[in-house]
Amino acid sequence: MYGDGTLFRKPDTRFWWMSYWLRGEQKQESTKETDPVKARRRLKQRMREVGADLIGAKKFIGPQSEKLTIDEILDSLTKDLELREKLSPQVESKLKPGRAALGRMPASSITDDIIRDYMLVRLKGPGKKPKTPIAQALAHIGRVRPVANATINREMQFLGQAYNLKVKEIGQGPSIPKLDERVREGFYERSEFEAIAAHLPEDLQDFARWGYFTGWRKGEIASLRWRELNMENRQLRLRSQFSKNGEPRMVPLMGELWDIIQRRWKARRYRGENGETVISQLVFFRQKGPGIPKTGAPVKEFRKAWKPACEAAAKPEALFHDFRRTAVRNMTRTGVPRKVAMMLSGHKTESVFERYNITDDHDLEDAVRKTQAYVAQLPKEREKVVEMDTTDEEMERSE
Repeated sequence: MYGDGTLFRKPDTRFWWMSYWLRGEQKQESTKETDPVKARRRLKQRMREVGADLIGAKKFIGPQSEKLTIDEILDSLTKDLELREKLSPQVESKLKPGRAALGRMPASSITDDIIRDYMLVRLKGPGKKPKTPIAQALAHIGRVRPVANATINREMQFLGQAYNLKVKEIGQGPSIPKLDERVREGFYERSEFEAIAAHLPEDLQDFARWGYFTGWRKGEIASLRWRELNMENRQLRLRSQFSKNGEPRMVPLMGELWDIIQRRWKARRYRGENGETVISQLVFFRQKGPGIPKTGAPVKEFRKAWKPACEAAAKPEALFHDFRRTAVRNMTRTGVPRKVAMMLSGHKTESVFERYNITDDHDLEDAVRKTQAYVAQLPKEREKVVEMDTTDEEMERSE
């Protein structure tokens, strides 16, 4: 019957082939079955997919798109990000767990349950003896520790972007839930910050200071190059491809920031591996040492230096990202308008003030102090109201 498709045999093949029509286009593909009964079932499945597409229930994928794997759609995403100058080592790091756990699977076969299984393993960790393929794959690449909800959300965000990029070929991807992210806390007064900085390697001290004063992210600070410096106007520019929000940023250089730039300018010359003089293009770079193969290497992950510095300063739980919210809080404390604070720190929306919970004990104490000062000047007793005698009132009216 017309619309049911047909089965046929091609020369020199043992498999049955099927033929069907979709939106005026004839399609042919192998059923990969030698049994005609099983081949007919495969054809019926295809015709159900064609019908679902025609009524708008689900996009028809087809044999070629069915072969697209998670690795391949993530490859397309990285090319797109690179084209738009958005690809960074941080992004590639966020893609790595998904590639390891799901990379070889056809993108069209990923179900909501598979996504939730992946998220649960990331949330709890694969365990000492991983049992599922997802847990085993993550353990194989060393991703064994439980991660925060925010980390999982970022990983899933990129996976969702990859599906959106290929939506015309593979249709809508699985449903990806967004986990609640805890309100971030952690602020550091100047003395607390300096205690941490004093125990950092010398080549990271000014790097940390820049983060403390500006609220910039580690990757943004590490990307700074001398060609973005306007020495005459004392301004330093962050290029859009290195800015997480995709917008260029400019910071005026004055006070502590100018002092940092002057120190880095003097330190930009160093001896190369063969004794030659090298001028660094990076404002901040590492000195050769444990874990650092050579002087001039860009600043990357430095947990091994960060953790002992925090422990020595009696702040073992401190995070570099704490300086970001501290900088925003310091700006709001001094009366800097929110819009200006966001321009300097690189936040796009005012949700930062709710997400980072820009208050601490001092803010609350100040609120109580001001409230008490207001209440103190209020009268403690109700004013006495003297009732007027009615006869006197009548005499006044008669006059």
